[in-house]
This record gives sequence, structure tokens and C-alpha cells, in this order.
Amino acid sequence: MTRIGMHFSLWGAGWTREAAEQAVPEAARYGLEVIEIPLLVPGSIDVGHARDLLAANGIAPSASLCLPPDRRASEHPAAARDFLLEALEVAHALGCTFLGGVTYSALGYKTGAAPTEAEYAAIAEALRPAAARAAELGMTLGLEPCNRYETHLLNTAAQTLALLDRIGAANTAVHLDTYHMNIEEKGIGTGLRLAAGRAPYIHLSESDRGVPGSGTIDWEDVFATLAATGFAGDLVVESFVTLPPEIAAALCVWRPVARDRYEVLDQGVSYLRRLARNHRLIP
Repeated sequence: MTRIGMHFSLWGAGWTREAAEQAVPEAARYGLEVIEIPLLVPGSIDVGHARDLLAANGIAPSASLCLPPDRRASEHPAAARDFLLEALEVAHALGCTFLGGVTYSALGYKTGAAPTEAEYAAIAEALRPAAARAAELGMTLGLEPCNRYETHLLNTAAQTLALLDRIGAANTAVHLDTYHMNIEEKGIGTGLRLAAGRAPYIHLSESDRGVPGSGTIDWEDVFATLAATGFAGDLVVESFVTLPPEIAAALCVWRPVARDRYEVLDQGVSYLRRLARNHRLIP
């Protein structure tokens, strides 16, 4: 079953009780089924409050993160492993079945050179135990390939599939994002076809990270390919209306990507939902 959701960054720079009490009921009013909770600081989440709020509004949670700079898996595999294990416990307690994002590095970190065998070996070392714990919790661990300006490690679906094969865990997945694919793939449809069956969770993000349907992403190709490949996972809109300063700096988001969150909800979500219905991904 395909579900449409929204990254929490539409409402707040971080998950707090106050921001969540605004976001979750509003998401429900707009017919969204999933909210992606950022776990940049996993221990800061009031788990009980979040679970109750999500359940009361019929919203399912997912989770994402990027590793802190001092816990990059390519350099600090043990520290990365420990951070991921903590995040998995919090995500599971929230009711998530998916934890994705830049689970292999810090956002914006680049060496200025091509990725090395040693870096991939360290990432695999960190992620194998995390994937094993995720499996015990009934969860999927996703790795999100990002564009070359944000990481040198994973930029394409093909690179990510190769690393997943190296990790060797059936509950790992490619966490695709149309914003990054628009830069790195030979057409977004090409990347979607390559990862078909191993990419159950996709970020729908416009070419400027703003309102879907207002930029240069070929959304017709996206949804036609999803339908043709039998996609039945979560499609989560990622529009960076609000960001914590460190993430805004890593992504170089220096100007507004939308007038406000309602432009994304009223125009972007309805546009994507219409395409999903046209391609019979949702009723």
C-alpha cells in the first residue's frame, strides 16, 4: 500500500512537544498518513507524548537522521554504530518501522576526493550491527544517496545498492530522493527502475526543495515509473520550510523555498496526490 507523508521540517526545525502538537493534527487534516521525525538528537524526543499524539490523529511515524560530525561511519565506525543503535531504539519506541537518511555520514562532509575502499569498509562495519538490531526490531534501515555537493560517499542508486550488497542484510534499503536523483541519475526514472524492489521509501522533493510541481522535476516520469515497477511503499514530501541552522548550513539553504507551509500543503501535496491517483498508486 502506497502512503503519502511529510517530513517534519515543514513545521519545525526540530521535534518538540509544541511543534508536534501543531504539526500532527494539521497533517491529519490534510490527509497525510506519515510524518518523518528527524532524530538528529535521538534522546531529545518525548517518546510517550509523540506516540500518543500520533495515535490520536491516525498518523504513522517514520524516522531519519544524519550522523554527527564526530560519528561519521567512514572514520569512526564504532561511534557511528552506537549512535545508530540508540536512534533505532528511539525510532522503534516511537512506532517507526523505517529509519533512513544519511545513516552513513555527516551531511555536508566531503574529503575532496573519490570514496575509498577503506571508507566503504568502515561504513559496512558500522552498519552491519545496526542492520542486525533493526531486523530484531522489525525495522528497515535505509541509506540515502545524496548529491555530490553534500557527500562524496553515496550519490547514486547504483552505488548504494553495491554498499547494501556489501553489508549483506535483507532489511536494508535504498532511500531515494528526487532532489538528489535530479542531479546524479541519468533520469530519475532510470534510478527508480534500478532500485525497484529495494527502495520502499522515497523522498519527493522539488528541484529547489520547495513546492512540488513548481520546479523542474519530471513528476510524470516519477509516478509513471513507480507505477510500472509496482511501488507500494511510502512517498514522503521533503520541503525545507524550516531547518535547524546546522542543517541549513550543510545544505546551503539560504533563501525561502516556499511562501509558507500552506503553499506546500495546498498546492504541492494536492498536485502529487493527483498524480498518484492518476497512476493508480493510491485510491
